[in-house]
Amino acid sequence: MTRQDKTATEQAPLGTTLLPGVRLAELGGTELQTLLAEPAGTLVAVCCVRGQAVALPHGSPLSCGEVLSLVASGAGEKCRVRSQEGSFQGVALLASPDAMAPGAAATLAGFDVDLAELVDATARVGRAVDAAGTAVSQAFLDLAVGARGEGVAALKLRCVEALRCLCEARRQAGVLQRGPASRADIARLARSLMRQNVESPLTIGELARRCQTSPTVLKESFRAEYGMPVHEWYRRFRMLRAAELLRVGSGSISDVARAVGYSNASKFAQAFCACMGATPSAWRRAALTSGAGPEPQLAPELAEAV
Repeated sequence: MTRQDKTATEQAPLGTTLLPGVRLAELGGTELQTLLAEPAGTLVAVCCVRGQAVALPHGSPLSCGEVLSLVASGAGEKCRVRSQEGSFQGVALLASPDAMAPGAAATLAGFDVDLAELVDATARVGRAVDAAGTAVSQAFLDLAVGARGEGVAALKLRCVEALRCLCEARRQAGVLQRGPASRADIARLARSLMRQNVESPLTIGELARRCQTSPTVLKESFRAEYGMPVHEWYRRFRMLRAAELLRVGSGSISDVARAVGYSNASKFAQAFCACMGATPSAWRRAALTSGAGPEPQLAPELAEAV
């Protein structure tokens, strides 16, 4: 191979794309560059299907049926799998959260796979080797068999199963926490977190991270479960909390605003009026007069949330 051909090979993306951000590559030969110019943060999982190999430069052993997982550092390090037998064969799954489309992330989330969390967990471990005979090993061996004759649709399912098994193995090892089992669970967990964080409201991104899902899946799950956008529920819930503070407390409007996450009393007053149909001052006067305050026009579920 000429220097020019070698350079072109090292720069070419490795593998066949199964999902946006997820590729599968068959490996063979005496020296296999399984991590060429992969960007930092790419998960690389290599399964030895036949023979025996060693992962360089750190010398991690890789026997038949074992799966080696690592995360690309982006520092120019070339991770090679060198065969100790000329008959080495294997498969590599390469997955990049940064290259994953929202739809693909939603698909994986439906199978209890959070790729970003898996990458973070693998990076914390450094290099992980799942033994032959484990669920991870079996899923990757099935993937290798499928790569020889199955269509892309079937390979996608095997790919998702391999990632799911990796996530489960990391959870059992205590380096990856189990996320909500369903979209309804995601919505309910998000609602609970919002109830607990009123004075310092969470962003959609932070809320999604704590629910171990993507912002897109969080928004879709919440709307499906509660019939309104997550940010709208959060705003209304904070306004109901403010209304209660105005009714029973003696603090100033600014104090109440800060208690529900507003540093600007004017913006709080605008939000309160839009949601409750009266300004904070008018609400407080009515509450002192009637003992209850004006009746807000809110969704029944939101009223129950208080």
